[in-house]
Amino acid sequence: MKVLVTGASGNGGQAVCRELIRQGLSVRMADVMPPPSEDLAGVEFIRYDARSPGDARRAAEGVDAVVHLAAWHCAHQPPVSDETIFAVNVDGTFHMLEACRQEGIKAIVYASSMAYGWWSVYGVSKVIGEDLCKAYHEMTGASIAMLRYHEFIPRPYLEYGERLLRNGVDRRDVAAATAASVKAALEKRFGLFRTIVHTDHGMPSDVVQNFGKLGPDWCESRVPGARRLIEKYKLNLPAQVEQHDLSEAERTLGWKPKYGFPEFLRDLKERDERGLDVERLWVPSEMPSL
Repeated sequence: MKVLVTGASGNGGQAVCRELIRQGLSVRMADVMPPPSEDLAGVEFIRYDARSPGDARRAAEGVDAVVHLAAWHCAHQPPVSDETIFAVNVDGTFHMLEACRQEGIKAIVYASSMAYGWWSVYGVSKVIGEDLCKAYHEMTGASIAMLRYHEFIPRPYLEYGERLLRNGVDRRDVAAATAASVKAALEKRFGLFRTIVHTDHGMPSDVVQNFGKLGPDWCESRVPGARRLIEKYKLNLPAQVEQHDLSEAERTLGWKPKYGFPEFLRDLKERDERGLDVERLWVPSEMPSL
């Protein structure tokens, strides 16, 4: 099976490509430029501008499934214009779905966002994108998964850990959820499916609701020494943890997140015991291997 990944050179795209390859699938990467990572240098690559119908058709030719990640987001640095966001995110999604229809591709994963909504052009682009997915499902019968990813923008290490308790998700969970969606779509386990892609810390509901008071003790019970680490590194903990019900994703896709705040604390503990400087450590999208 061959899978096209658009936006393959981006932060999420590279992780998704690696995960698909790890699972034994053939990958065609599509983006405006090849990914910089050496481990992906030998993977098939095609130059692709999401705004070009011809590029979309060439990229989709002969593949069995498509992961459409190509998009601009409102937090991009340097910023891009709303006109560019709309053209790439809306026109680009239309062109890719049209290419899938013309090529007879019936397994599609669309990168939506928890920013879905009417508060910005980016949020509106995801509303329209999901509506286009619904329309193409009705027109073609394709199995289409719409994944509302939480944030996995590269951040400093300590900030990454704090954000896992709010709106952050580890890129490895993003990649695993996406790959699981590809497999489920190819197996026609759903028609039109939507889920949130976030983290799960395994916390009891009372801790989730009152993390400011109960959280440090709960963390200590999971990771001995957690209290000291939280105080030493002045981690900014929320009063309440953002948590979603991901049970439908587990039932339908066989996926559940693996990397939550306890995993971050275990990683931080080992680095602290080794005397490593984490203050300036940058996390591209996941916890670097120890």
